[in-house]
Amino acid sequence: MKIGFIGLGNMGSGMAANLLKYCQSNAFELFVLDLNPTVVDHFVGKGASAGETVKKIAQQCDLIFTSLPSSVQVNQIAFGSEGILENALPGATWIETSTNELAEWEKVRNAAPADLTLIDGPVTGGSEGAAAGTLTMLLGIDEPVLEQWAPLLHAFTKKAVRMGPAGAGYVTKLAQLHLNYLVAQGIGEALMMGAKAQLDLAVLHNVLQSSCAQSYVVDNYIPKVLDGSYDQSFALGLATKDMRLITELGSHLGIEMTLADKVYATYQIATEKYGPEVPHLSVLKLIEEQSAQPLRS
Repeated sequence: MKIGFIGLGNMGSGMAANLLKYCQSNAFELFVLDLNPTVVDHFVGKGASAGETVKKIAQQCDLIFTSLPSSVQVNQIAFGSEGILENALPGATWIETSTNELAEWEKVRNAAPADLTLIDGPVTGGSEGAAAGTLTMLLGIDEPVLEQWAPLLHAFTKKAVRMGPAGAGYVTKLAQLHLNYLVAQGIGEALMMGAKAQLDLAVLHNVLQSSCAQSYVVDNYIPKVLDGSYDQSFALGLATKDMRLITELGSHLGIEMTLADKVYATYQIATEKYGPEVPHLSVLKLIEEQSAQPLRS
């Protein structure tokens, strides 16, 4: 079997590294492609093959994974004479792992040839989970297809969960991101209450971890606020993009997204003020500046 992996960023590189080990154990060949030639060379040095172009990967791979920043890049590699849709092998499968827009993915699916299986399979668990092979993959897929690919997916996931039909994976990913960003905003306000009342914020963090407020965000984000790093594993601009997708999904599904609209507006203000490349928890600097109080233990 020949497998292609397009997009070797923070998430993609971890997934592809674990997938490469699986391929080498099963005598499969992994082709990799990224705009950064250095990371491609790294994978080639580990035993992967250079994919060279999207067209070449599509023409020779039975299974293609993509991990890309947005629907813009997904559409770029999907459509056109050099794209996946026109060049995929008969019977091939494309698993799209990005955080994508449901409406945009529906356009890709509607244009796909009948013998190309398209699966939305966004992942959650962060870059650390991608490197460790402990991601959760959220799949819009038919159960027999999941059974077919389950052993391979477990090469870089801890769980591969069927959420429903096509599109269900994207909706699930955005639903959990919606709560993630709501809670991220909430920890800023909770910590500021503690800071203004002269609490030891490290002790407050420990209490929150042992209370009804305990969550992944509380466990993992608060220390990165208290040490001033603001979590450099993910950029503010990408978080703002996610919030845009969340509000657009609400509109697409006819849902009033009152909280999402407020949080999205805050992320837009922070991105305009601090830039898209700063760590995503830099959004909490807004409350620090408004309150004239740093969030430090």
